[in-house]
Amino acid sequence: MFRILTRQEKTIILREFNKWGIFNYLQDKLLTVKECENSIKYLYLIPSVLENFIFYPGTYCGGLPIGNLHKKKFLPSITFFDVVSRYSKNFLYVIVNSNGEKLILYGRDIFGNSIEYASPGIEENSIILILNKSKEFLGVGRSRYSTTKIKENGKVTINTLLDLGTYLRLENDRM
Repeated sequence: MFRILTRQEKTIILREFNKWGIFNYLQDKLLTVKECENSIKYLYLIPSVLENFIFYPGTYCGGLPIGNLHKKKFLPSITFFDVVSRYSKNFLYVIVNSNGEKLILYGRDIFGNSIEYASPGIEENSIILILNKSKEFLGVGRSRYSTTKIKENGKVTINTLLDLGTYLRLENDRM
């Protein structure tokens, strides 16, 4: 069953939104929590069309799943990072060529020669978004080097943490 966020939950989530630069975008959106038996709280972004229906007792699913709340910590989902890449200007990212795009979608790490552009301010172990040439979101990675060394040829410079190909790989495991 869906419910409105508590004050403490809202504070945790808004801090994370502010960190990624989407605080203003999501400020007027309806956020709800769905608690499950395993004590995980799933966070959903609800479109205005569903606002009147989401709180009915029989509602099973609705909206965009943007993460989980676990022990006072927000764990973002891949759809959260997609929202960040579309509506924020305040995040670290790299743009990869078509070869790098293939590597990411197969869950592989990124080599320096696959990177076409790296935003300034990337440091070692920074969480960065990985985009293609059209600036479409592909995945999330952790940098091994700073911006000055991230394009180094022949070395893995970004470890892929989460990617869009995950959905396809999970489908194969279910069959």
